[in-house]
Amino acid sequence: MICSSCGFEINGERHGPYDGRYVCDTCWNNPALFFPDKMNDTLEKIAHHEISKDFNKLSIVEIIDIYRNYPKIQSKHLEDVWKKISQVSVKIKVMKIVQKGMPLYIGKIEAKDLLLLATSNLWRDETLEGYQREKFRDKTNEIRKYLEGCSISIVPALFASFSEAIVTPISDDIELLELPLKPGSITILDGQQRTGGFEEIYKEIKRLQSRHSMIDRDEQIKKYTELLSFEVPIVFVDTKAIVEKLKRESKGALKIKQSDLEGAFFFIINKTQKPVSSSLKDELAYKTIKAGITGIPIIEKEKWRTEIVPVVNELNKESSPFKGLINLGGILNNGHPVPLFSFVSSLKPLFDNTQFKELSFDQKTTFLVNYWGCIREMFPETFDQQTWKQYLMLRTTSIYAFNYLARDVYSWCLEDGIDPFDVESVKKFIEPLQDFDWDKNTSPFAFLGGGKGVRKAHEVLLKQLSEKGNSRARILIQKE
Repeated sequence: MICSSCGFEINGERHGPYDGRYVCDTCWNNPALFFPDKMNDTLEKIAHHEISKDFNKLSIVEIIDIYRNYPKIQSKHLEDVWKKISQVSVKIKVMKIVQKGMPLYIGKIEAKDLLLLATSNLWRDETLEGYQREKFRDKTNEIRKYLEGCSISIVPALFASFSEAIVTPISDDIELLELPLKPGSITILDGQQRTGGFEEIYKEIKRLQSRHSMIDRDEQIKKYTELLSFEVPIVFVDTKAIVEKLKRESKGALKIKQSDLEGAFFFIINKTQKPVSSSLKDELAYKTIKAGITGIPIIEKEKWRTEIVPVVNELNKESSPFKGLINLGGILNNGHPVPLFSFVSSLKPLFDNTQFKELSFDQKTTFLVNYWGCIREMFPETFDQQTWKQYLMLRTTSIYAFNYLARDVYSWCLEDGIDPFDVESVKKFIEPLQDFDWDKNTSPFAFLGGGKGVRKAHEVLLKQLSEKGNSRARILIQKE
């Protein structure tokens, strides 16, 4: 007989059947694998312990496994045990505040308790019910890496609902919140991805438990287990009490369910929070790396941007061609038409160039200052604060096209053995563009936009250079 888990022949004791199949004793005893009939002893232990205080006496992962799989448990033998478990509670000291008659409770919860109690009301197309967004594995993994690797990892407060709890006053504004220890005691309204980050830690522990030959396995398991004691700030809202309040005030005319109220809170939170602008994110990411802070996945994933940001900042200074024209913070309608984010993105092909990559910060800056200085000298009216709106030079498509061309010009200088940092060397290649039409109504760029538009705009510039005798521009057009 073959084990349905590992695929090897079962020698010795077999366990099951599970959907008509059996597993070997080794797989059944693997703590990373879940089987319903393994839980009797653990359930008995859970029923006689205060979980939030005695986790060290029990297997965290096994307990979470049981709770995650509780809907699958059908054995009548376990009903009494579940009844005992339902009498156990997680106790959280909270500060009570009241907003327009609605009670809120601010406290903290450990990650392991969060994984036992929390659920999310996901949107379902078939029934048109729920409200939570899909949980993205790449996002939750990013949070796991952040918690694991960043020296200053902090998690903002979660926003959650409860409908079944005992609230006992302790002192002025301080109360004791007792939540029944069962899945679904807490519904996450804001913070599903953050909770998912801790779930990825729990999954990582399960993965490590199955790798018996791993040298530092126990050390890694200990590290991740400690992260399950991470204290997370949380704001609770008593949706049941608020629904009753709304019904009283409407004298029964208002037909509202708790899920309706939770969905409304979710919408309000996510529509009233304005995200940080992409340009400001770039500046903050650069400053974070400059300060020596590492381990933040969202920055590490696009660390190349933090190399380009200081160069673009130099282009915006008093003596540079974009003086006052680059929007460094992403503030709308501030008279700075070129978003930092777009300028940084458009320089990636140049900064990916093997030879350019090896240059120093000053050399990279010098080349771009000279390059854009030549362009500004050729088309001064398109950079002028009084007239730039009449032209397309400072539009995103044009910036992208010229920065793509910067990569070509730098390569051409090296191929011809001329100094790419000399203004005359740059002029040699871009002066044929001096009669290009940048008027917003008649320019060849007038109807170009998006990624395809950028590539087409780059091709338009190369085409004009080709027509003026640049054979390498013609070759690049054919390649594209």
